[in-house]
Amino acid sequence: MRIGGFMLGAVAGIAAAVYVSRKRPGMAAWASSSLASACSSIGRSAASMMMKRGMTKAMAAADMAPKHSDDTAAKHGGGWEQVEQLINSDPGLKEQASQIMAESSFKPH
Repeated sequence: MRIGGFMLGAVAGIAAAVYVSRKRPGMAAWASSSLASACSSIGRSAASMMMKRGMTKAMAAADMAPKHSDDTAAKHGGGWEQVEQLINSDPGLKEQASQIMAESSFKPH
């Protein structure tokens, strides 16, 4: 679209708005109210779409995260043994760990 056509349309729109506001002031108020509610509705729907798109991306990223399986538990089983040895080496730490497990009702295997 050329700039001249845009300017002509803007001037025609302003002239129509002035004409309507002088002939029927209530109609101009109604039109501005309707336009405001339409813009608000468009804004809410756009925000909603962006939120859904963000949630979809977050869920896709969560699906791509590595999952624990029996295979990974076997590979990393030594790590838990090291943690247990570390806890058993310090009496204060062992007492705190026991208290935390009791509070969380954790039952070791």
